[in-house]
Amino acid sequence: MKTKKKISPLLAVVILAVVILAVYAAISGLNRRAEIQNDPHYGMVEVYNGEDYIWIVPEEDVPKNDISKDDLATDPNGNLTYVGGEYKASRGVDISSFQGDIDWQAVYDSGVRFAIIRAGGRYYGSGELYSDDKFIENIEGARSAGIKVGAYFFSQAISVDEAREEAQCVLSLLGDRELDLPVFFDWERVVDDDARTHTLDNDTLTECAVTFCEDIKAAGLDAGVYVYNDTGYNGYDLSRLQDYTMWCASVGSYPYFYYAHTVWQYSFRGTVPGINGDCDLNMMFTK
Repeated sequence: MKTKKKISPLLAVVILAVVILAVYAAISGLNRRAEIQNDPHYGMVEVYNGEDYIWIVPEEDVPKNDISKDDLATDPNGNLTYVGGEYKASRGVDISSFQGDIDWQAVYDSGVRFAIIRAGGRYYGSGELYSDDKFIENIEGARSAGIKVGAYFFSQAISVDEAREEAQCVLSLLGDRELDLPVFFDWERVVDDDARTHTLDNDTLTECAVTFCEDIKAAGLDAGVYVYNDTGYNGYDLSRLQDYTMWCASVGSYPYFYYAHTVWQYSFRGTVPGINGDCDLNMMFTK
């Protein structure tokens, strides 16, 4: 007759501890799932959009902005200045024919070191293309004053074919002229009964940006995409735009847009010697 082996006190304690831990883990898991179900912002981050704080689902494969409020200060002349240690920053403007004749030497002497110049655009109602009357004049004037130049096209493309047409329009206007900075795809939602773009889906919008940029790159130029809160948070698939320079509008005293960007547009009503009236102000960050 075999005798039953007795469980040692130590083994009994170990088994009891394992059971207790398993029960605790199960209860914790149930509590955690309940918390997730009851948390409407689970998996989201809160970001500032210039007016309010909003919740977004972050795109995991997109680098985050690492420039904070403490990295910016105002100099004695009232200009925003980068005082952080990670980047070299330069001041810039973006302009179009709306600014009229520009004294580019005065612009340079004021501290501006780059300009992003409108090449043209597409009308949001008719869909017709147009060129900026002062595009070439502004490119040549800025470069002659020692200012680095890039370009942008105000897109209202609703298909990849139209995006390709816009890229070819810019390349045709440029001819064999070189640029120091990218050609930017500037697509913006227009809220108007006549706008043909306000219902464009995000997949097509992203495809348009990629098509435009790839055509620009194929011509040997750098390409970029202009974003703002709406297209940045609710429009583009930013993970597909990481091969292009990001130019972001976040008007204020620091770049609060959640994702990393090279060019920051911080004012729509700046004043610069040599430019009549208001103009947009920018800062460019390079390692």
